Amino acid sequence: MIRRVVTLRTMPPWFASKEVGHWTNDRSLSDSDRETILTWAREGYPEGDPAERPQPRSWPTSDWAIGKPDAIYQIPDAQRIPAEGVVPYKYAEIETRLEKDRWVQAIEILPTAPEVVHHVLVFLRESPDSSRKRRRQPQGEVEGYFAGMVPGQTHITYPEGVAKLLPKGSILRFQIHYSVCGRKMLDQTRLGIRFASSPPRHKVQTYGIANRKFSIPPGASNHKVTAEVLLPRDIRIHAFTPHTHIRGKAFRYDVVFPNGKVTPLLSIPHYDFNWQLAYQPRSPIELARGWKVRATAWYDNSPENPANPNPEETVRWGPQSWHEMMIGYVDYSIKR
Repeated sequence: MIRRVVTLRTMPPWFASKEVGHWTNDRSLSDSDRETILTWAREGYPEGDPAERPQPRSWPTSDWAIGKPDAIYQIPDAQRIPAEGVVPYKYAEIETRLEKDRWVQAIEILPTAPEVVHHVLVFLRESPDSSRKRRRQPQGEVEGYFAGMVPGQTHITYPEGVAKLLPKGSILRFQIHYSVCGRKMLDQTRLGIRFASSPPRHKVQTYGIANRKFSIPPGASNHKVTAEVLLPRDIRIHAFTPHTHIRGKAFRYDVVFPNGKVTPLLSIPHYDFNWQLAYQPRSPIELARGWKVRATAWYDNSPENPANPNPEETVRWGPQSWHEMMIGYVDYSIKR
């Protein structure tokens, strides 16, 4: 199995094309590391020199990968998940009761029943008595995004000098997608936060470049859907998180210059719904006001897609995995 997944490059899971960009969280194997593993497998898994054996790993006893959180927010009621059937999305709101704005360095979402939690999205709502300038309140999966837990990604830690605002008195709105596992379960998902010690140089926000109006024809094997945003300010991009469902086969972000020239920012030639990863550039990508950021997704609604539940139906936007979505999330900061 090790030989097979290393040969096919399906493990470790990493889908960014090596032809576009360089990523600080690139988990792929180098060619030399791949050859070392494959040679070891071909030669019958020989043991190395015992004198060079690494020391045993010491694993943290805490549940939290981000370290001990400064604040933990748990949905107020345990959710009862049946053994079988389709579970509608569950929603819960938590008042943070923060008395002042705080800057967030790390975020992690931990279900208490991970067997049945497919993904969690958390959005910010401002308290009704907020004195700050009113912003649009979250709508669906696109606006007001604060944090998420998706297959392959449960937490994020921002680099030094980068953090995300959690406003005074804000409300966390949880959207939880449960998938049944054959047993009745109880879940009471938690969100843990570590705060930055000081205001950051780069104040991160998240924007979803989305197209809700697509229609994927029956049997289409390479259907293309695009969405783009015109930049009103100079920005720095700190991460990309593409999102489709089970028919998604590829994804790409491009910058479109005013003269029409197009340059790729991130290319995912083989998107995998089971590993919805964030891609963090080694250095923030600087883009100028008046340029466009375009997101493009390709979908396979044909019988050749083994994950496709029904290649004979027209597929549109929807919440469940057998529906589809097209969102290119971008973590960015405004250049001052």
